[in-house]
Amino acid sequence: MGEWLLSRSIMSITRCFSVLVSLTLFIALYASDGGCASLGDADKNANLFAQTTVPAGFENLSQPQRSLVDIYYGNRYLGSQLVTYTPETIIFSDPARIVRLIGDVSEKSLVIEALSGDVKTNAELVCAKQKQANCGVMTPAISSVIFDESRFRVDIFVNRRFLLTREVDISKYLPPSDGDLAVIQNLSAALSGTRNSDNAANNNDNYTFYGSSVVSQGENNLYGSWDYSKAKHFSVNSLYAQREFEGVSYQAGIITGEGFGLSFTPNQTIGGAHVGSSSRTRLDSGFSGGMPLEVFLTTRGRVEIYKDDRLIVSYFLEAGSQQLDTSTFPSGAYDVEIKILDDQGQLVKSESRFFAKQFELPPQGEWLYFIEAGKVLDRNSGNVLPGETDQLLARAGVSRRLSDTLAASASSAVNKDNGLVEIGLFHMGYRYEISPSVMVNNNNAYGLNVIGRMSLERISINAGHRQLWNNKYNNSTTTTDNPALLGASFRQDNASLTIPLFSGTASYRFSEYAAVNTVTSQSQVTRTHAVGYHVRLYRINNLYIDMDASYSQSMANKIALLVFNFRLRDDHWSWRTTPQSQRTWQDSGNSRSERLRTAASWDSKDLFDSSILVDVGAEAGTGDERYDMQLEAANNWGRGNLSLNHVVADGNTSTNYGANFSSSFMANSNSMAVGGEKIAESAIIVNVKGSDGDVFDVSVDGQRRGYAVSGRSSLVPLAPYRQYTVSISPSGDTETIYDFDEKERTVTLYPGNVVSLEYKVTALKLLFGRLLYNGKPVIGAKIEGGIYSADTDDYGLFQTEVRSDKDVISVVLSDGKVIQLTLPEKRRGGVLKMGTIELSKMKFSVPTLGQASVGENGHLTDALGNK
Repeated sequence: MGEWLLSRSIMSITRCFSVLVSLTLFIALYASDGGCASLGDADKNANLFAQTTVPAGFENLSQPQRSLVDIYYGNRYLGSQLVTYTPETIIFSDPARIVRLIGDVSEKSLVIEALSGDVKTNAELVCAKQKQANCGVMTPAISSVIFDESRFRVDIFVNRRFLLTREVDISKYLPPSDGDLAVIQNLSAALSGTRNSDNAANNNDNYTFYGSSVVSQGENNLYGSWDYSKAKHFSVNSLYAQREFEGVSYQAGIITGEGFGLSFTPNQTIGGAHVGSSSRTRLDSGFSGGMPLEVFLTTRGRVEIYKDDRLIVSYFLEAGSQQLDTSTFPSGAYDVEIKILDDQGQLVKSESRFFAKQFELPPQGEWLYFIEAGKVLDRNSGNVLPGETDQLLARAGVSRRLSDTLAASASSAVNKDNGLVEIGLFHMGYRYEISPSVMVNNNNAYGLNVIGRMSLERISINAGHRQLWNNKYNNSTTTTDNPALLGASFRQDNASLTIPLFSGTASYRFSEYAAVNTVTSQSQVTRTHAVGYHVRLYRINNLYIDMDASYSQSMANKIALLVFNFRLRDDHWSWRTTPQSQRTWQDSGNSRSERLRTAASWDSKDLFDSSILVDVGAEAGTGDERYDMQLEAANNWGRGNLSLNHVVADGNTSTNYGANFSSSFMANSNSMAVGGEKIAESAIIVNVKGSDGDVFDVSVDGQRRGYAVSGRSSLVPLAPYRQYTVSISPSGDTETIYDFDEKERTVTLYPGNVVSLEYKVTALKLLFGRLLYNGKPVIGAKIEGGIYSADTDDYGLFQTEVRSDKDVISVVLSDGKVIQLTLPEKRRGGVLKMGTIELSKMKFSVPTLGQASVGENGHLTDALGNK
């Protein structure tokens, strides 16, 4: 039995071909032997069509047959088992083993009895095509099956009354790492700028090169990050040793604070140590969120977001109030600088905002905590390493769930000059969440922060208020060498409402930011209102027509916009046409414009090993002409994208551009690789040992995440603090049959881990043929030299699988004669049809009786075929 289990998928293909060939040859032989009588007269035709019994000579087709089948329960592979079947019934050789593999069966004896003896095949419920209705499932009284004879697959079904209720089984912590000593070097670059034809002084560009290096051993790693920017040149941002395991994180070195519960003091870079709870190594909890960021653009332009004077992301946005996508922002609490530039690349507005991601509900009955301390460092000192300041900083906090839906936190921060304490709550109710907190400072500063969310059917409401009162803030005493614990007073409010309206969705957004200018001591207020409506007007097949209407106001500036969007999609192409009308009211004067934009995009999808996306567009109308292009490509060498936006106005031209590129180098003690479709802090290296150039898809958790090429190491970057299941499969529509380990392998990754997975792949030939001796079928002859031993059947037919580089197989007759058969080179894909072979005319040998030889399957076989 073990020989048959070498490859389930290959065996299934083999059996299908066997049945087809046997049937074809049998019919041909039957016809040639005169088995088909003449049907010349009408009476005989009538008798033929009226016959209800099996025709003479076809009795064997309805007789019970034995074969190995794949058994599934709930689409989960249980194993293979030898069965005896007819078109109507199937008999399992070991039904008790099937029940044991299913598990969670309450009445095992009843289910075993239902699967014993002749079980109805229910072949009429086999799905003949994808997405077919009323097939592939059934609700039996106790247990039943659906047998797909064409695929040799049996699906088991058990009535829910005979199944145990499975309790939730969630591991508390991530398992230990599967990685040994490894090195990861990630490299990336971000570039953006403007080129003007009329005024070179307006030309500008900005770039930053990023790098991160990780040396790891299991759950321990040494991490360093650096960048080289146009303004700051080369600098090291972080350099620390870290261990994060079973819910606890340890860091020491140049670190950035990771505390929670502090809404008014930003995380700062310190030279020190951190110890705290880690939700990243927990598998049973985790919740986070933050305050949205909104900007108002009076005209279409570019928005750049900076953290510590370093570009982290840029957008090309339309005019009006825009909510920014902050999903890629780093976690924590910090100030960001928002720069708004027009089409010409000129700075329209720059402002600083406080940003935080801090929602977290602790696990039930456990404390979350952190404590960190060290000397505050200046990342903008211009030195390679962050410069030291005169300020010391210590921060700590605890959080605990008070009930199923209520949690409380208390956090504190202290430096040489003063300290603060902040106490917060988080409550998750039915369709709403609210998180208030209050902060007090020993220098009479205090703050209030409230964030709330509500969902009522399709109505969504979000609101937030954050205010700091710090009347004793002195800008003159806050220096680089003496950073303050709290900044100047400010107030930040925002609210949003989304409701269904007719067949579309209406929305309203409000934001207000008020702060005191630390130079002029004057209050500055920015207030924005925006209403919008989106509706799908028409959809048929791949054609979509949408409408968006919006009105937004920021102080004295107002914009009304009406946009129609026509989209047509097919397999790889997407075409878009967008007419729009805009009305603008400003202190400098009112204006209106009508414009039309046409664009097309092409996505390679699965055409190539690499993924390619191309998008081009053109726009014309009131004022100017615009042309844009975006190109994105990714393969196992890396990922890159390029964006261009060209504007022609009054005979002058302006070009905005942005580009990003990323790649990685990773190595462990077994292998090394370069590239990867995505940058990550951990990875697997897949080594396929087979014929050079063979390509295999690498699936992670059931989804294709890359590909591996036989003969070289292939890198698949993956996020750390995860456990993955990995498998490979032949790529594309190859007809080649392979023998390899199809089992899923489990890999646990921590930061810096690089785990090597090796697969031995053998290309196979699937052989079909018929053996005759003096014109008569050779029955029971042994076919040796393949992956497994095979026998000829009652018609002399045989099938077997051999390595693709195998040239000869042996036929051992019942009298001990051995005949060598040379395999023809011509074949289609992995299938080789040898036709009918007459053995009486071929040379044979008779080895010494009892002399044993070792076949390729590892079994001892003597000249008579005895094992």
